Amino acid sequence: MFNNLYPETRALSSYDIDFEGKYDLGYRGVIFDIDNTLVEHGADADERAIALMKRLKNCGFKICFLSNNKEPRVARFCEGLRRAGVDMYGVYHISKAGKPSTKNYEKAMEMMGTMQRTTLFVGDQLFTDVWGANRAGISSVLVNPIDKQEEIQIVLKRYLEKVVLKCYEKSRRKAIAGKAIVLIGFMGCGKSTIGKQLAEAFGYEFLDMDELIEKHEGTTISEIFATKGEAYFRNLETQAISGQLSDLRNKIISTGGGMPISPANHRPLKEGGKVVYLKVSPETVLERLKHDTTRPLLQREDKEEAVRSLMAEREPVYTRLADVTIVTDGKSVERIVEEILTAL
Repeated sequence: MFNNLYPETRALSSYDIDFEGKYDLGYRGVIFDIDNTLVEHGADADERAIALMKRLKNCGFKICFLSNNKEPRVARFCEGLRRAGVDMYGVYHISKAGKPSTKNYEKAMEMMGTMQRTTLFVGDQLFTDVWGANRAGISSVLVNPIDKQEEIQIVLKRYLEKVVLKCYEKSRRKAIAGKAIVLIGFMGCGKSTIGKQLAEAFGYEFLDMDELIEKHEGTTISEIFATKGEAYFRNLETQAISGQLSDLRNKIISTGGGMPISPANHRPLKEGGKVVYLKVSPETVLERLKHDTTRPLLQREDKEEAVRSLMAEREPVYTRLADVTIVTDGKSVERIVEEILTAL
């Protein structure tokens, strides 16, 4: 009924989106609404907005601000970025855009030199931002509005948005009903801790694949590596994940950090459930695991080099497999679970 108003995905804010992962997926241009998407209504570019624009430019993105507001407001926002040292080459803006008309979405792509499949739109309103992006054939991310104090005409739209979003959330839940939710990510990213809370939120069964393997073998992962080798352990992972995902009753499954690397595991992962990638930085992993003695692949003097090398190898695979990517650094378990629930 409301399908043309549904975003491709949702995020709590523009600052919670994994843009690096989006770049790896082939996106090259980002179109942003400004008010309540990046800053409060009418506000100048703040530290968060400035840092995000610098980050996007470092990734290689082109950027266009697409606002229904007037030119002086939009130009002032862009001037604030320029004064703060943001490289404005490849950064464009369109004011009085007339969203949800597709005309200026198409103009934004022309300015950035991108196509529909390489362009991402980020905004906080369904009836202008997301509807326009959908009509233009652009992937959209709906974020929560920053400022709760809004103009009266927007407040009225929010009531209607709630109706649409309830239908959207119902359709998303229906899409994953009867399937597993599989958590992937590097060791130390919090898959087990987050998985247990996620299972409680969904009312699903929680399964930790490493624990299942240890129970089956009657020994620890470290001992399996030491006595039978990594290849033997990886084969156990393939058997375990295929066995669990053949029964599609509702489950939250935490996988080992290296399990997604084997091509043999890709099909059961993608067919068996929704894959959530918990993305973490090398610095966070090193801090969390600095005293850990149970991870066979990190039992080396150069632990930092091991972490960075393995993460560089695995990151593209995690990103390709993921239906949802959640950046976990500096966030509470509750916040991460909320983001997963929103994204799914």
